[in-house]
Amino acid sequence: MKDIKIDRYIDKTLPKHHYITLELVRREFISSESDFDLYLYDALFEELLLRYDFKTIIVAVNYIATKVKNQKFLDEEGAKIENLYAYFRTSITFNLRKITNQIDFDWLNDDYD
Repeated sequence: MKDIKIDRYIDKTLPKHHYITLELVRREFISSESDFDLYLYDALFEELLLRYDFKTIIVAVNYIATKVKNQKFLDEEGAKIENLYAYFRTSITFNLRKITNQIDFDWLNDDYD
């Protein structure tokens, strides 16, 4: 009985991945070994496309992927990035907010009287 349930899911073809996810694989930023990881990136890009235009996302993705690869997958303190997806998600969210001027720097003008 269990084998029938498992076979039912195995026989289904998985949906194709997002264009940006496939580009990250092509550029060897992420590995195509785990579909689970790729679907995380797919969901992230679908979410971002609801808020930002495609070209802006591509610019941010290119910047982050290039910078991380040039730093040999080390963070700002020189430590190995343990969770690339979490690091990428945080980086792209911050960079997109910065590019689109959504970051409020009013704290720089705070009075400490």
